[in-house]
Amino acid sequence: MTIKKILFFVPTYPDLPSAGQLESVAMLASQMGAQITAVIPQLSDDIARRPMLGGLTALDLPGLLDEAVQGSEQNADRVTASLTEVFSLHGVGLDIRRSQAVLYGSAQPLVDLARLHDLTILPVPQTDSFERHFVEPVLFDSGRPTLLLPSAGKSLSSLDRIVLAWDFSREAARALHDALPFLERAKQVHVLTVLGEKHIRTTSRIGELKHYLEAHGVTYAMDDIALKDQTIAECLAGHAENVNANMLAMGAYGHSRLGEFLLGGATRGMLSQPPLPVLLSH
Repeated sequence: MTIKKILFFVPTYPDLPSAGQLESVAMLASQMGAQITAVIPQLSDDIARRPMLGGLTALDLPGLLDEAVQGSEQNADRVTASLTEVFSLHGVGLDIRRSQAVLYGSAQPLVDLARLHDLTILPVPQTDSFERHFVEPVLFDSGRPTLLLPSAGKSLSSLDRIVLAWDFSREAARALHDALPFLERAKQVHVLTVLGEKHIRTTSRIGELKHYLEAHGVTYAMDDIALKDQTIAECLAGHAENVNANMLAMGAYGHSRLGEFLLGGATRGMLSQPPLPVLLSH
């Protein structure tokens, strides 16, 4: 798998991506020789005519709605200029797509576009804002890997050290395949198996995984750790911190039922506030 087209979702309300998140995307695209499609959704003044917002009639909130729309427009102008400057400095091709959006609008247009890109990058806001509702549809419905960039955690400064979560499952195999372009560039890959979290069912042996990594020229170490008084997400994040990893690659566990996503523990933990860039595959 090669990564030549990357989709970057750039929220404009309530907060913009940080300078570190923009630099992370530019660095990654530069190293991969990829082009960026930047989707910049700007709040439409149509939200002022919607009948309900947060349980209150929109007529009670005209000033707040106008302020949100104006702030989003100003943020869209600001981030468009920043993207153009940062990506030009890194020599990265940039296709900017500005669009009108409404609060809690459908994620389907973003999902459809993600299906025609090799990777989707989503900056995770620090607050529990409406932009978060795009994450799960893109992750589970696009058929492509998703890279989460934390707002307050570690930026993606290099691809030298990567932790790959491995449990022989379908989701782990998907993550291994999708992460190969990064694993092949890494100086050290830590293949992490957490013991005691669940029973691992497989007829394969660890030697088969080693043969696969060696065939792709991946420099690796096999790390087994026991799950003790932690959640699985805390265990993965803690190990990534201990080895000073630049990225964590893992399978995304979950499924949709009646439009709501039921998530596995590790996936839910990483989506809430990733401590470092996390590549998720489903």
